[in-house]
Amino acid sequence: MNGPGKRVAPGDVLELFVLAPVPSSDAASILATFRNARVLVPFPRRGGEAGARWQRIIRAHERTLAVLEGRARPGALPSGKGLRELGRDLFEVLFPGDVRRLYDTARALRKHESLDVVFTSMLDWVADKPWELAFDPSRREFLATSSVNFVRNAFTAVPADALPRGRGRLRILAVVAQPRGAAPLDTKTETTDLRQAFRALVDTGRATIEVLAKATAGRLQRRLAAGGVDVLHYVGHGDFDEREREGSLLLEDDRGRPRPLGADALRQVLCGRSLRLVFLNACETGRGGRVEWNRGLAPALVAAGIPAVVANQYPVEDAAATAFARELYAQLAAGSALGDAAREARVAVGREHGTSSLGWAVPVVFARDPREPLR
Repeated sequence: MNGPGKRVAPGDVLELFVLAPVPSSDAASILATFRNARVLVPFPRRGGEAGARWQRIIRAHERTLAVLEGRARPGALPSGKGLRELGRDLFEVLFPGDVRRLYDTARALRKHESLDVVFTSMLDWVADKPWELAFDPSRREFLATSSVNFVRNAFTAVPADALPRGRGRLRILAVVAQPRGAAPLDTKTETTDLRQAFRALVDTGRATIEVLAKATAGRLQRRLAAGGVDVLHYVGHGDFDEREREGSLLLEDDRGRPRPLGADALRQVLCGRSLRLVFLNACETGRGGRVEWNRGLAPALVAAGIPAVVANQYPVEDAAATAFARELYAQLAAGSALGDAAREARVAVGREHGTSSLGWAVPVVFARDPREPLR
Protein backbone atom coordinates (compact mmCIF):
# COMPACT_ATOMS: atom_id res chain seq x y z
CA MET A 1 0.00 0.00 0.00
CA ASN A 2 1.04 3.58 -0.47
CA GLY A 3 1.86 4.80 3.02
CA PRO A 4 1.50 8.37 4.28
CA GLY A 5 3.81 10.69 2.43
CA LYS A 6 4.92 8.01 -0.04
CA ARG A 7 4.90 9.25 -3.63
CA VAL A 8 3.95 7.11 -6.60
CA ALA A 9 6.27 7.24 -9.60
CA PRO A 10 5.02 9.34 -12.53
CA GLY A 11 3.03 7.16 -14.92
CA ASP A 12 2.18 4.52 -12.30
CA VAL A 13 -1.51 5.21 -12.83
CA LEU A 14 -3.74 3.02 -14.99
CA GLU A 15 -5.85 5.47 -17.02
CA LEU A 16 -9.02 4.16 -18.67
CA PHE A 17 -10.73 6.33 -21.31
CA VAL A 18 -14.01 5.36 -22.97
CA LEU A 19 -13.89 7.12 -26.33
CA ALA A 20 -17.07 8.03 -28.20
CA PRO A 21 -17.56 6.77 -31.76
CA VAL A 22 -16.33 9.02 -34.56
CA PRO A 23 -19.10 10.45 -36.77
CA SER A 24 -18.48 7.86 -39.51
CA SER A 25 -18.72 4.89 -37.11
CA ASP A 26 -20.94 3.47 -34.39
CA ALA A 27 -18.04 1.75 -32.62
CA ALA A 28 -16.86 3.15 -29.31
CA SER A 29 -13.45 2.18 -27.94
CA ILE A 30 -11.51 2.11 -24.70
CA LEU A 31 -7.97 3.44 -24.36
CA ALA A 32 -5.84 2.22 -21.46
CA THR A 33 -2.44 3.63 -20.51
CA PHE A 34 0.11 2.62 -17.88
CA ARG A 35 3.69 3.90 -17.79
CA ASN A 36 4.74 3.86 -21.46
CA ALA A 37 2.19 1.22 -22.55
CA ARG A 38 -0.91 2.08 -24.60
CA VAL A 39 -3.70 -0.22 -25.74
CA LEU A 40 -6.83 0.62 -27.70
CA VAL A 41 -9.63 -1.93 -28.03
CA PRO A 42 -13.30 -1.89 -29.09
CA PHE A 43 -15.88 -1.06 -26.42
CA PRO A 44 -18.89 -3.13 -27.54
CA ARG A 45 -22.32 -2.03 -26.38
CA ARG A 46 -24.75 -4.04 -28.48
CA GLY A 47 -25.27 -7.61 -29.61
CA GLY A 48 -24.10 -10.95 -28.29
CA GLU A 49 -22.73 -11.37 -24.78
CA ALA A 50 -21.64 -7.71 -24.61
CA GLY A 51 -25.17 -6.53 -25.29
CA ALA A 52 -26.63 -8.97 -22.75
CA ARG A 53 -24.10 -7.82 -20.17
CA TRP A 54 -25.04 -4.18 -20.71
CA GLN A 55 -28.73 -5.00 -20.36
CA ARG A 56 -28.07 -6.64 -16.99
CA ILE A 57 -26.04 -3.62 -15.82
CA ILE A 58 -28.71 -1.16 -16.91
CA ARG A 59 -31.53 -3.14 -15.29
CA ALA A 60 -29.64 -3.45 -12.00
CA HIS A 61 -28.77 0.26 -12.00
CA GLU A 62 -32.35 1.33 -12.71
CA ARG A 63 -33.69 -1.05 -10.07
CA THR A 64 -31.23 0.31 -7.52
CA LEU A 65 -32.27 3.90 -8.24
CA ALA A 66 -35.94 2.94 -7.97
CA VAL A 67 -35.44 1.35 -4.55
CA LEU A 68 -33.28 4.11 -3.11
CA GLU A 69 -35.68 6.79 -4.37
CA GLY A 70 -38.68 4.98 -2.85
CA ARG A 71 -40.21 3.81 -6.14
CA ALA A 72 -39.69 0.06 -5.52
CA ARG A 73 -39.58 -2.36 -2.60
CA PRO A 74 -36.33 -2.45 -0.54
CA GLY A 75 -35.70 -6.15 -1.23
CA ALA A 76 -34.86 -5.35 -4.86
CA LEU A 77 -31.46 -3.87 -3.94
CA PRO A 78 -28.49 -5.97 -5.10
CA SER A 79 -26.63 -7.58 -2.20
CA GLY A 80 -24.30 -10.50 -1.56
CA LYS A 81 -24.16 -12.73 -4.64
CA GLY A 82 -26.22 -10.28 -6.70
CA LEU A 83 -23.76 -7.49 -5.92
CA ARG A 84 -20.83 -9.66 -7.03
CA GLU A 85 -22.64 -10.64 -10.24
CA LEU A 86 -23.29 -7.00 -11.09
CA GLY A 87 -19.68 -6.22 -10.20
CA ARG A 88 -18.42 -8.95 -12.49
CA ASP A 89 -20.43 -7.56 -15.41
CA LEU A 90 -19.01 -4.10 -14.74
CA PHE A 91 -15.47 -5.52 -14.57
CA GLU A 92 -15.81 -7.47 -17.83
CA VAL A 93 -17.10 -4.35 -19.60
CA LEU A 94 -14.32 -2.17 -18.23
CA PHE A 95 -11.41 -4.56 -18.84
CA PRO A 96 -11.85 -6.21 -22.24
CA GLY A 97 -9.03 -8.00 -24.09
CA ASP A 98 -5.70 -6.19 -23.97
CA VAL A 99 -7.02 -3.76 -21.34
CA ARG A 100 -7.34 -6.70 -18.96
CA ARG A 101 -3.80 -7.81 -19.78
CA LEU A 102 -2.45 -4.32 -19.10
CA TYR A 103 -4.42 -4.21 -15.83
CA ASP A 104 -2.95 -7.54 -14.71
CA THR A 105 0.54 -6.35 -15.65
CA ALA A 106 0.07 -3.10 -13.76
CA ARG A 107 -1.11 -4.98 -10.67
CA ALA A 108 1.96 -7.23 -10.86
CA LEU A 109 4.36 -4.30 -11.31
CA ARG A 110 2.88 -2.48 -8.32
CA LYS A 111 3.52 -5.67 -6.28
CA HIS A 112 2.51 -4.98 -2.66
CA GLU A 113 1.45 -1.39 -3.31
CA SER A 114 -1.91 -0.09 -4.45
CA LEU A 115 -2.69 0.60 -8.09
CA ASP A 116 -4.39 3.88 -8.95
CA VAL A 117 -7.08 3.47 -11.63
CA VAL A 118 -8.60 6.64 -13.12
CA PHE A 119 -11.75 6.21 -15.21
CA THR A 120 -13.02 8.80 -17.72
CA SER A 121 -15.85 8.41 -20.22
CA MET A 122 -16.87 10.54 -23.19
CA LEU A 123 -20.20 8.67 -23.21
CA ASP A 124 -22.48 10.20 -20.57
CA TRP A 125 -24.73 7.17 -20.13
CA VAL A 126 -21.63 5.01 -19.57
CA ALA A 127 -20.19 7.40 -16.97
CA ASP A 128 -23.55 7.20 -15.18
CA LYS A 129 -23.06 3.57 -14.10
CA PRO A 130 -21.76 2.46 -10.64
CA TRP A 131 -18.22 1.45 -11.68
CA GLU A 132 -17.09 1.51 -8.04
CA LEU A 133 -18.73 -1.93 -7.77
CA ALA A 134 -16.44 -3.58 -10.35
CA PHE A 135 -15.58 -7.09 -9.12
CA ASP A 136 -12.48 -8.96 -10.32
CA PRO A 137 -13.65 -12.60 -10.71
CA SER A 138 -10.17 -14.13 -10.85
CA ARG A 139 -9.03 -12.45 -7.62
CA ARG A 140 -12.56 -12.58 -6.17
CA GLU A 141 -12.46 -9.01 -4.90
CA PHE A 142 -14.12 -5.67 -5.46
CA LEU A 143 -11.49 -3.37 -6.92
CA ALA A 144 -12.32 -0.34 -4.81
CA THR A 145 -11.83 -2.21 -1.52
CA SER A 146 -8.77 -4.24 -2.52
CA SER A 147 -5.37 -3.02 -3.67
CA VAL A 148 -6.89 -0.65 -6.22
CA ASN A 149 -7.73 3.02 -5.76
CA PHE A 150 -10.63 3.53 -8.17
CA VAL A 151 -11.30 7.20 -8.94
CA ARG A 152 -12.96 9.12 -11.75
CA ASN A 153 -12.21 12.13 -13.88
CA ALA A 154 -14.45 14.33 -16.01
CA PHE A 155 -14.04 14.76 -19.74
CA THR A 156 -13.19 18.46 -20.00
CA ALA A 157 -10.98 20.98 -21.77
CA VAL A 158 -10.37 22.88 -18.51
CA PRO A 159 -7.12 22.03 -16.67
CA ALA A 160 -7.27 21.50 -12.93
CA ASP A 161 -6.37 24.49 -10.79
CA ALA A 162 -2.61 24.55 -10.20
CA LEU A 163 -2.21 24.99 -6.45
CA PRO A 164 1.05 25.74 -4.63
CA ARG A 165 2.47 23.15 -2.24
CA GLY A 166 3.41 23.65 1.38
CA ARG A 167 1.21 26.64 2.14
CA GLY A 168 1.39 26.09 5.86
CA ARG A 169 -1.83 25.42 7.73
CA LEU A 170 -4.58 23.37 6.12
CA ARG A 171 -7.76 25.45 6.25
CA ILE A 172 -11.02 23.50 6.37
CA LEU A 173 -14.51 25.00 6.05
CA ALA A 174 -17.49 22.85 7.10
CA VAL A 175 -20.66 24.16 5.45
CA VAL A 176 -23.83 23.02 7.24
CA ALA A 177 -27.37 23.47 5.88
CA GLN A 178 -30.42 22.05 7.65
CA PRO A 179 -33.41 24.03 6.29
CA ARG A 180 -36.86 23.74 7.83
CA GLY A 181 -38.84 20.79 6.51
CA ALA A 182 -35.80 18.84 5.25
CA ALA A 183 -35.08 15.37 6.61
CA PRO A 184 -33.02 15.64 9.81
CA LEU A 185 -29.30 14.88 9.65
CA ASP A 186 -26.75 14.17 12.37
CA THR A 187 -24.71 17.24 11.53
CA LYS A 188 -23.28 17.48 15.05
CA THR A 189 -21.66 14.04 14.85
CA GLU A 190 -20.21 14.74 11.43
CA THR A 191 -18.63 18.06 12.39
CA THR A 192 -17.36 16.51 15.64
CA ASP A 193 -15.74 13.67 13.67
CA LEU A 194 -14.15 16.22 11.36
CA ARG A 195 -12.63 18.07 14.29
CA GLN A 196 -11.44 14.81 15.85
CA ALA A 197 -9.72 13.66 12.64
CA PHE A 198 -7.65 16.85 12.46
CA ARG A 199 -7.26 17.45 16.21
CA ALA A 200 -3.53 16.72 16.24
CA LEU A 201 -2.93 19.09 13.33
CA VAL A 202 -5.12 21.78 14.87
CA ASP A 203 -3.38 21.47 18.24
CA THR A 204 0.02 21.94 16.59
CA GLY A 205 -1.15 24.85 14.44
CA ARG A 206 -1.01 22.92 11.15
CA ALA A 207 -4.76 23.02 10.48
CA THR A 208 -7.81 25.13 11.24
CA ILE A 209 -11.47 24.13 11.12
CA GLU A 210 -14.26 26.64 10.69
CA VAL A 211 -18.00 25.86 10.63
CA LEU A 212 -20.40 27.90 8.49
CA ALA A 213 -23.78 27.00 10.03
CA LYS A 214 -27.20 27.80 8.52
CA ALA A 215 -25.45 28.24 5.19
CA THR A 216 -27.07 30.40 2.54
CA ALA A 217 -25.70 30.80 -0.97
CA GLY A 218 -24.80 34.40 -0.22
CA ARG A 219 -22.95 33.62 3.02
CA LEU A 220 -21.05 30.82 1.29
CA GLN A 221 -20.03 33.02 -1.62
CA ARG A 222 -18.86 35.84 0.63
CA ARG A 223 -16.86 33.47 2.83
CA LEU A 224 -15.09 31.90 -0.15
CA ALA A 225 -14.47 35.29 -1.73
CA ALA A 226 -12.59 36.29 1.42
CA GLY A 227 -10.12 33.45 0.72
CA GLY A 228 -8.26 31.18 3.10
CA VAL A 229 -10.07 27.88 2.44
CA ASP A 230 -8.36 24.69 1.23
CA VAL A 231 -11.08 22.10 1.89
CA LEU A 232 -14.83 22.63 1.70
CA HIS A 233 -16.93 19.97 3.44
CA TYR A 234 -20.69 20.23 2.86
CA VAL A 235 -23.14 18.59 5.28
CA GLY A 236 -26.73 18.66 4.08
CA HIS A 237 -29.00 17.41 1.32
CA GLY A 238 -28.46 17.01 -2.41
CA ASP A 239 -30.70 16.10 -5.31
CA PHE A 240 -30.60 15.31 -9.00
CA ASP A 241 -33.58 16.51 -11.05
CA GLU A 242 -34.10 14.15 -14.00
CA ARG A 243 -36.44 16.60 -15.72
CA GLU A 244 -34.06 19.55 -15.49
CA ARG A 245 -31.06 17.21 -15.87
CA GLU A 246 -29.16 19.06 -13.17
CA GLY A 247 -27.90 18.34 -9.68
CA SER A 248 -28.37 20.75 -6.78
CA LEU A 249 -27.45 21.34 -3.14
CA LEU A 250 -30.13 22.30 -0.64
CA LEU A 251 -29.01 25.42 1.21
CA GLU A 252 -31.09 27.82 3.30
CA ASP A 253 -32.55 31.23 2.61
CA ASP A 254 -32.40 34.08 5.12
CA ARG A 255 -35.45 32.68 6.93
CA GLY A 256 -34.15 29.11 7.16
CA ARG A 257 -36.32 27.81 4.34
CA PRO A 258 -34.98 25.42 1.64
CA ARG A 259 -33.11 27.09 -1.20
CA PRO A 260 -31.68 24.80 -3.94
CA LEU A 261 -28.39 25.80 -5.55
CA GLY A 262 -27.95 24.17 -8.97
CA ALA A 263 -24.76 22.82 -10.52
CA ASP A 264 -24.11 25.88 -12.68
CA ALA A 265 -24.54 28.30 -9.77
CA LEU A 266 -22.48 26.11 -7.42
CA ARG A 267 -19.67 25.95 -9.97
CA GLN A 268 -19.57 29.76 -10.11
CA VAL A 269 -19.54 30.04 -6.31
CA LEU A 270 -16.81 27.43 -5.72
CA CYS A 271 -14.46 27.54 -8.70
CA GLY A 272 -11.44 29.82 -8.83
CA ARG A 273 -11.13 29.81 -5.03
CA SER A 274 -7.93 27.68 -4.79
CA LEU A 275 -9.82 24.79 -3.19
CA ARG A 276 -7.86 21.54 -2.95
CA LEU A 277 -10.83 19.32 -2.13
CA VAL A 278 -14.61 19.62 -2.09
CA PHE A 279 -16.50 16.95 -0.13
CA LEU A 280 -20.24 16.99 -0.84
CA ASN A 281 -21.51 14.63 1.85
CA ALA A 282 -25.08 14.56 0.58
CA CYS A 283 -27.28 12.26 -1.50
CA GLU A 284 -26.92 12.11 -5.30
CA THR A 285 -24.19 14.75 -5.46
CA GLY A 286 -21.98 12.30 -7.37
CA ARG A 287 -24.56 11.60 -10.09
CA GLY A 288 -24.26 13.07 -13.55
CA GLY A 289 -26.71 13.58 -16.34
CA ARG A 290 -27.25 10.60 -18.64
CA VAL A 291 -27.36 13.01 -21.57
CA GLU A 292 -25.00 15.65 -20.13
CA TRP A 293 -22.84 13.99 -17.48
CA ASN A 294 -21.17 17.23 -16.43
CA ARG A 295 -24.52 18.68 -15.32
CA GLY A 296 -24.22 16.70 -12.11
CA LEU A 297 -22.71 18.51 -9.12
CA ALA A 298 -19.41 16.64 -8.72
CA PRO A 299 -18.73 16.24 -12.47
CA ALA A 300 -19.50 19.93 -13.02
CA LEU A 301 -16.99 21.01 -10.36
CA VAL A 302 -14.23 18.72 -11.61
CA ALA A 303 -14.86 19.73 -15.22
CA ALA A 304 -14.51 23.38 -14.17
CA GLY A 305 -11.09 22.86 -12.55
CA ILE A 306 -11.57 21.71 -8.93
CA PRO A 307 -8.71 19.19 -8.42
CA ALA A 308 -10.67 16.70 -6.30
CA VAL A 309 -14.31 16.15 -5.34
CA VAL A 310 -15.87 13.47 -3.15
CA ALA A 311 -19.62 12.94 -3.44
CA ASN A 312 -22.35 10.26 -3.39
CA GLN A 313 -23.84 8.66 -6.49
CA TYR A 314 -26.96 7.34 -4.70
CA PRO A 315 -29.06 8.33 -1.69
CA VAL A 316 -26.92 7.37 1.30
CA GLU A 317 -27.67 6.39 4.89
CA ASP A 318 -26.53 8.97 7.43
CA ALA A 319 -24.50 6.43 9.43
CA ALA A 320 -22.62 5.13 6.37
CA ALA A 321 -21.92 8.65 5.13
CA THR A 322 -20.53 9.64 8.53
CA ALA A 323 -18.38 6.51 8.74
CA PHE A 324 -16.90 7.16 5.31
CA ALA A 325 -16.13 10.80 6.09
CA ARG A 326 -14.61 9.94 9.47
CA GLU A 327 -12.12 7.45 8.03
CA LEU A 328 -11.37 9.51 4.91
CA TYR A 329 -10.32 12.52 6.96
CA ALA A 330 -8.40 10.42 9.47
CA GLN A 331 -6.34 9.02 6.59
CA LEU A 332 -5.87 12.41 4.94
CA ALA A 333 -4.80 13.95 8.23
CA ALA A 334 -2.18 11.19 8.54
CA GLY A 335 -0.74 12.23 5.17
CA SER A 336 -2.29 9.61 2.85
CA ALA A 337 -3.05 10.47 -0.75
CA LEU A 338 -6.73 10.88 -1.64
CA GLY A 339 -6.95 7.58 -3.52
CA ASP A 340 -5.51 5.60 -0.60
CA ALA A 341 -7.67 7.47 1.90
CA ALA A 342 -10.86 6.78 -0.05
CA ARG A 343 -10.09 3.06 -0.28
CA GLU A 344 -9.52 2.85 3.48
CA ALA A 345 -12.79 4.74 4.02
CA ARG A 346 -14.68 2.19 1.90
CA VAL A 347 -13.13 -0.63 3.91
CA ALA A 348 -14.24 1.11 7.11
CA VAL A 349 -17.85 1.39 5.89
CA GLY A 350 -17.84 -2.28 4.90
CA ARG A 351 -16.41 -3.22 8.28
CA GLU A 352 -19.04 -1.26 10.21
CA HIS A 353 -22.10 -1.74 8.00
CA GLY A 354 -21.44 -4.96 6.07
CA THR A 355 -19.61 -5.70 2.83
CA SER A 356 -22.63 -7.30 1.17
CA SER A 357 -24.57 -4.02 0.99
CA LEU A 358 -24.15 -0.98 -1.24
CA GLY A 359 -23.01 1.49 1.42
CA TRP A 360 -19.25 1.33 0.77
CA ALA A 361 -19.75 1.86 -3.01
CA VAL A 362 -22.04 4.89 -2.80
CA PRO A 363 -19.22 7.47 -2.45
CA VAL A 364 -17.62 8.58 -5.72
CA VAL A 365 -14.13 10.08 -5.81
CA PHE A 366 -13.19 12.44 -8.63
CA ALA A 367 -9.52 13.37 -8.81
CA ARG A 368 -7.23 14.69 -11.51
CA ASP A 369 -4.36 13.09 -9.56
CA PRO A 370 -5.32 10.45 -6.95
CA ARG A 371 -1.71 10.41 -5.67
CA GLU A 372 -1.87 13.98 -4.42
CA PRO A 373 -1.86 14.30 -0.60
CA LEU A 374 -4.07 16.91 0.97
CA ARG A 375 -1.20 18.65 2.73
